[in-house]
Amino acid sequence: MNKIENLLLENIQQGIILLNSKLSIIYINQEAESLIGLSENQLRKLEINKIFNNVIANEITLCCKEKKTKLLREINFVTRLKVPKDVTIYINPIFRNDKDEVDYLLIQLFNLEGTNILNQKSKLDDEEKIMSQLFHGLAHEIKNPLASIKGAAQIIRDEADEKSDISECSEIIVNESERLSKLVNTFKYLQPSNKDSFERVNINESISYSIDICNKDIKKNKIPIFFEPSPDFPSFLGNKDLAIIVFINIIKNAYDSIKNDGDIKIIIKSDKGYKINKKNFVIIEIIDSGDGIKTENLKNLFKPFFTTKKQGQGIGLFVSQKIINKFGGYIEAKSDKKNTTFSIFLPEY
Repeated sequence: MNKIENLLLENIQQGIILLNSKLSIIYINQEAESLIGLSENQLRKLEINKIFNNVIANEITLCCKEKKTKLLREINFVTRLKVPKDVTIYINPIFRNDKDEVDYLLIQLFNLEGTNILNQKSKLDDEEKIMSQLFHGLAHEIKNPLASIKGAAQIIRDEADEKSDISECSEIIVNESERLSKLVNTFKYLQPSNKDSFERVNINESISYSIDICNKDIKKNKIPIFFEPSPDFPSFLGNKDLAIIVFINIIKNAYDSIKNDGDIKIIIKSDKGYKINKKNFVIIEIIDSGDGIKTENLKNLFKPFFTTKKQGQGIGLFVSQKIINKFGGYIEAKSDKKNTTFSIFLPEY
């Protein structure tokens, strides 16, 4: 095998296994090793029914006997590390020299979780570019007239009788101009980032700092929040200040969802079952036992100006998603009767 072929097989985003006619492994790429959870040396010592469960092993044997291609769609496959994966498996017999005997079996493992991650990331990347350009332009166009409106209202207010309607109306204009200006300032987080300025961000430190800020700002700090820093000191490549904005947004939302009794848990874990650019994903889960989110609202959570709060602006989660997109990750949310979980996926540094 030449260098180009080896480079392609080792970096392709699907597991590749080549068996001989005796169903022994003669080639396996890194993606297949990662999916199964064993090294090539370990796998070469095992029979096929020790690598795969009975259903998959039987289909491989039948493929060799019947000399027909097999396609196993959306099979629940449990790795040797006891991690369940949804995979589609393609088993193809290979004949050589026009003979009717099977010389090899090619097995392709498609990690559906990995495919979903790529699709999700690609979709969010496209959205992020469009929305960044849109909001950057809007912010520039809105801030200038806002400053003029605020300045004119301040002059009118200062010259009017303090008890007059003119003074009162001017004060409203000033206050609302400031509120709109703060809203427009959040759009700067959506501007394209210079990735050369990114640095290594320690997740443990960023989350701990965010928790401290939330506990000081929110009167409901009687609600317990449990966070166990990861001993592996996980980190990602990004911007610490922007990451803290995301953590604070989601933690505050968790606080707001708890009316009386409840708690918040923050868990950091690593997903080594799928890689992008040879990097594992760090997953930060922020879990609350609050009121939950209705199923019909989950799909709209990260859309701009969507909110279920009476005083909400619908910007926080939208901006948070776009910030995490900048770092090469994304945010997902799920909710049931017991818990609401926001999962932040980030490529590990």
